[in-house]
Amino acid sequence: MFKNIKILIILLCVCVCCSACNKEEAGILFNSQPITKDTALNSGRTFEAGKKVYFLFYTPKELKTEFIRVHIFTAGDNIPKGGYNIIWTKDFRIMKNNHYYYHDCFVIHKAGRYVMQVFDIHDLSQPLAWNYFYLY
Repeated sequence: MFKNIKILIILLCVCVCCSACNKEEAGILFNSQPITKDTALNSGRTFEAGKKVYFLFYTPKELKTEFIRVHIFTAGDNIPKGGYNIIWTKDFRIMKNNHYYYHDCFVIHKAGRYVMQVFDIHDLSQPLAWNYFYLY
């Protein structure tokens, strides 16, 4: 319970401190360290390939779904299929006390430009949030 309260405090700090954050929009925050109250403001978009990348998906509106789908794809001019190549997709269960955020980590071993999208499992046509990051 105490850990969940700390995560909610982090979310509020991020929304207030980030100039790009709109109170009506969801977002995704990336970090090279596990996201805590102390590390939330050290977020970034550039990471080393083969290392863990931690993410925090947050939304001001309560999620009404039990599952979200996290989708990572690489973007580039030399990729067939319209410039996108799906790298990783995973469904996550939203716990009863976490209807405003979800956090986890992933590892990608190839350098490049990537985009993460988070979807409601019942509406895969429109992402709830998206953000980009780079691996070197």
